[in-house]
Amino acid sequence: MMQQCFMFIDTGNGWTPVNDSTKDIAALDSFTIRWGSDGIDEQPEPAAMTFTLRDKTGQLAGKALTLAGMKVVVQFSNQPRWIDLQPSMGRWEDLPIPIDSLHRAYSPDSPDSPDSPASTMFAGTVSTGGTVSPTANDSWLLELTATSRMAMWKRLQSQGPTDSAAKWDGAHWIGTPSARFAELNRRAKAQGAPEAQLDGLALPASVAPYTPSDHPTQLDLLHRLTAGPRLPQWHEAYDGATSSIRPLFLADPIAVHLSTDGRLTIITDGETRNAIQASDIEASTDLSITEPVTQVVINAKRVKSDNGKLSFDDVEITMGDQNRLPSQLTATQKSLTLDSDMLAIDASGGVWNSGGTSTVTDTDRANIAQWLESHDLRMVPETVTFNSTRLDPARLPWLYKASPSGPFIIVKAKASALTGSDGRPAFTGPITTIGGTLSYRWRDGKPTLTQEATLTALRPLLTNRITWADLPSNLSWQQLDLHICDLSMIQISDTSSTIDEKEGTQ
Repeated sequence: MMQQCFMFIDTGNGWTPVNDSTKDIAALDSFTIRWGSDGIDEQPEPAAMTFTLRDKTGQLAGKALTLAGMKVVVQFSNQPRWIDLQPSMGRWEDLPIPIDSLHRAYSPDSPDSPDSPASTMFAGTVSTGGTVSPTANDSWLLELTATSRMAMWKRLQSQGPTDSAAKWDGAHWIGTPSARFAELNRRAKAQGAPEAQLDGLALPASVAPYTPSDHPTQLDLLHRLTAGPRLPQWHEAYDGATSSIRPLFLADPIAVHLSTDGRLTIITDGETRNAIQASDIEASTDLSITEPVTQVVINAKRVKSDNGKLSFDDVEITMGDQNRLPSQLTATQKSLTLDSDMLAIDASGGVWNSGGTSTVTDTDRANIAQWLESHDLRMVPETVTFNSTRLDPARLPWLYKASPSGPFIIVKAKASALTGSDGRPAFTGPITTIGGTLSYRWRDGKPTLTQEATLTALRPLLTNRITWADLPSNLSWQQLDLHICDLSMIQISDTSSTIDEKEGTQ
């Protein structure tokens, strides 16, 4: 039967599963979740889910007008343990299937709550609207929509902390960056919204406040507070019935490993991810030739003083390619622009006196230059779909969530043979999902989960260059199922025994 999706609803009396069609409560028929962003030049919107419940008694359908605000959690079952296998399956040694496919013969029981070990794909609240339709067998179909809890950050839009000193002239959102971040989380928590986690992201030394007439949303405040050279995109991450808002660092380098048996792997959060075979992916053979980004511009702030009152205007901090890109790509300049509240210049003559200024370092500039080169000289497929019938959600749960997958690699594609102008792979390399459409359907009595994903290339770490002598002693070059140009991005040759992929999440 393989892994299944579970949905739980909470109308105010605790979590109720809607998974078993034999029970009186409505059962999950299908869902579609749209999440993330379509590109690196925009921050993600809150995830939105459209789903259908099949109600054979009409108990839930009769309450359709009062379902707005109902909490919803969607999970898929974990790979079973030995203790989970049912006696009805017989002795495991008698099953005529490979041991790595044993879990496909297991039909999981429906858990009673989202507190089970299952992996959460989405958590949110039901929106207004929807439809109720009768069916031929006297049951009812409820088509509803839900938005992720991150949407509350977009709705929270009120005055920030103030200061009565004359120099502020009525401005609000005054305070240190850490105080602003803490206040954003305090307000989010008070409304039942997910809290943001910095995950090691450094805040600027100080930030500019807002005029009395300017009231940005909390989500915009988070983006402007944290905009910087690591290029954070803020996504919602799920854990059980809860979630948090976490950054995906698009400009951070990713180390590519070579295992002792010649496989490309990536290690992230302690989890080893083996490369995914292109034959297991439903992908277009057309590659996206993206418009090159030639510089990253941070719209930061400058503070000035006029008769003892502070005012702020924009100042641009530009980070270029440092001559890493071919000249023809820089003939037409295209910027990735980030709006930031970071205070970069203090021209107030001492009136500001509320924290230091920040700028980008030489290291930041070098990292962005390397990211620009990698981004502009790498291609990704136009369309990619991950299907649970070919890529198992139990083994690769990070591919089937309404949040970024984190880094992974695709190999053995037709495009894997392409070499770029820099002598490195034009296709093969670390990538991540940044958005997509996640769908679930029952077809011919079997559950099918698909993710039509939006991908972006990540920058491979290139601080070290391995040589033939660095390869594992038991591995000859003839055993490498790679192209020669792929060796240029490998940073680490693992000396341990064959690496096995472990379950985990990003």
